[in-house]
Amino acid sequence: MTRILIFSPYALWGFHSLYDATIAKACRVRGASVEYVLCDGLLPECDQHWDSKANSPRPYDICQRCRAAAKQNLVQLEFPHRWLGEFISAQEKAAAFAWAQNVPAAGMRQACYQEMPLGEWVLSSMNTFFRQYPPDLTSWHVVSVYRGFLYSAALVAIGLGNYLRANTVDAALLFNGRQSITRVALEIFQRSGIRVLTHERAEYQPGRVNVRANAHCMNPEPFRAFWKMWADVPLERDSLNAVLRWLIQRRYGANLAWIAYNKPSAGTAALRTRLKLTNGKRFWVLFTSSSDEVAGDPLMQGPYDSQADWVRDVVQWVASRSDIELVIKVHPNLGGNSYIGKATEELKIYDELRSDNPANVRFVFPEDSISAYALAEEADLGLTFGSTIGLEMAMLGKPICLASRAIYEQCSSLFVLKSRNMLSELLERCLHASPSREIQRESFRLAYCYIFRFELPFPAIEVSGLYEGKLIYQYPADFAPGKDESLDHICGFLVDGKPLFDAPAVEEMSRTTAEEARFFAALERAPDYLVDPRYERWLKLRSLGRSVKETIQRMPLGNGLLKITGGKWQAWLKHMETRESERSR
Repeated sequence: MTRILIFSPYALWGFHSLYDATIAKACRVRGASVEYVLCDGLLPECDQHWDSKANSPRPYDICQRCRAAAKQNLVQLEFPHRWLGEFISAQEKAAAFAWAQNVPAAGMRQACYQEMPLGEWVLSSMNTFFRQYPPDLTSWHVVSVYRGFLYSAALVAIGLGNYLRANTVDAALLFNGRQSITRVALEIFQRSGIRVLTHERAEYQPGRVNVRANAHCMNPEPFRAFWKMWADVPLERDSLNAVLRWLIQRRYGANLAWIAYNKPSAGTAALRTRLKLTNGKRFWVLFTSSSDEVAGDPLMQGPYDSQADWVRDVVQWVASRSDIELVIKVHPNLGGNSYIGKATEELKIYDELRSDNPANVRFVFPEDSISAYALAEEADLGLTFGSTIGLEMAMLGKPICLASRAIYEQCSSLFVLKSRNMLSELLERCLHASPSREIQRESFRLAYCYIFRFELPFPAIEVSGLYEGKLIYQYPADFAPGKDESLDHICGFLVDGKPLFDAPAVEEMSRTTAEEARFFAALERAPDYLVDPRYERWLKLRSLGRSVKETIQRMPLGNGLLKITGGKWQAWLKHMETRESERSR
């Protein structure tokens, strides 16, 4: 019998716990023994609270609420569970605490405990906690939080290590694997020779799941291996249409799996005038990334440790060119949203650059009403530090220069920066780049592989919002082998050690590129192929809804009226948004 351990420390994120539970049930139906290890409130810091998200101190009762949620969830699921604290002695706690308290501020990032680089493993969460990289180790508050993360990491490492010495485990399931204690768990499992699967919400489409074997949720290596299998498989017409529909939806901010960062594209007619661009000069656009999640991670490291240093070097090179005008689009997520606050320190960097920028360089900040898609459609070249807009721009056939890790780094038609001292030479080569069908064809293939194959469909859970979902499958037969292909693959890996993904079949490898050639030829004959009248109407109705809402709110008893009618209006808009996408598949 295969023994599977689920380390599930973040019970307050019930949306993600739902995926744990679904996969656990499917594995149990296939004969596996499943046990949970839960956090019982030992940790002074974890990802259930970030200052950048809450803009307030850590709630005093957060551990109690999380433990209560974990216990309630497991009682309903009827899976055996243990608490992390059962596997940590008082002496081990005291030793870990003393170690964390004695790490010098300057040595936080390099801090090791029992030969484990915990300072590196929790860095990603430190970056997100304050939305700043590198952490300001001259601040007492930052140092205090870092100590808390180090102590938490040490406790998780000790507890899971002791559990594994007392219990045989064949496979492990884990949310995320990037954030602080989940990263520690991933590393402990791998060091113990246990195959581990991480899961996260899909990045690009609702109703799917991001699962990676023996890697955290943003590690590009699993997709690199996947792309090697599928890169030479031509797409059929249905697949090409699906990718095009996805690109159009992104442009309009429709049917997204996460928060809409960009304002919907409204065309490029006035773009050059608004940005005071000169006709006849090459127009380059540099898209920054919201990189605090992966900054400092060696797995995600390109030739630059700092994105800001790369931007400065590009600006310096462009300043000497009279034939180029550069627009720098600062990532909209840096301006904050309903999920997380502003990346204040990083925005300051771009403010300083703007105050002294050359005459041929422009900046577009998060608050500016200029869409990334309008810029991508108009520019001659895109420069990125890994942002997805690089792939989307390549799907228009535009040349891209990539300066860090990204899912699309495997595209052979990209200009990929390999070292800092090669930047000038690479930018010189970019001067001669032009749009091509080969860039577009390869980018469409890669987008389809990632969005429609690598991120698996997950019909077991109905996603109704960013944080809401419910389990559709109710009976053991729903989880049985052969009922759900994605669960078959996931359980095949966890229970039987099989590969997570299939290789292309012989008939898929034998396809010709004729269908692709016809498809892209048709796009060339349709210059407005990204414009969709149905989504144009949807945008107008959504804008009308906001105006009406603001008017009602100013009326006496307006908020009460909105409670009665607003939900129905939003539900109708959502139905229209998803209905349009379904009709066009």
